[in-house]
Amino acid sequence: MKIKSPNRNPAIFVTAGAIIGLLLLAMPAMATGINNKKPVKKTNTKIKSLVSRNNNAIKIYPDIFKRKMHVVAKDNARKEIDFFVFDLQGTLVHNYKMKPKDRKQMINMERGSYIYRVFCGDEEAASGTFQVH
Repeated sequence: MKIKSPNRNPAIFVTAGAIIGLLLLAMPAMATGINNKKPVKKTNTKIKSLVSRNNNAIKIYPDIFKRKMHVVAKDNARKEIDFFVFDLQGTLVHNYKMKPKDRKQMINMERGSYIYRVFCGDEEAASGTFQVH
């Protein structure tokens, strides 16, 4: 004897299964929020360099123990460079003319984000940002 099952549309079960699967995948994101940001570890440095583009003209790095930034001019084809530091409002904070291998220190900087730009003559040689904590 053969038992007949009621007529069921298989497309309904596939669609329902797909919806349930998507909901199960989305549940962790809904439970923790869309922006799953991990806590940022704090470091002992007061200043950190965030972004540096075309950094072939200078080397810029923070002092680990004090709120100051070291800037070292690279060889730059033995040409003098102009180093500018701006705050986010566009105000010029520091300006140095540097010969190859020159070293400068930016000290007593206020907390915040800064933008630097380096020019070799009329051409921009490097640019980037750093932050003082």
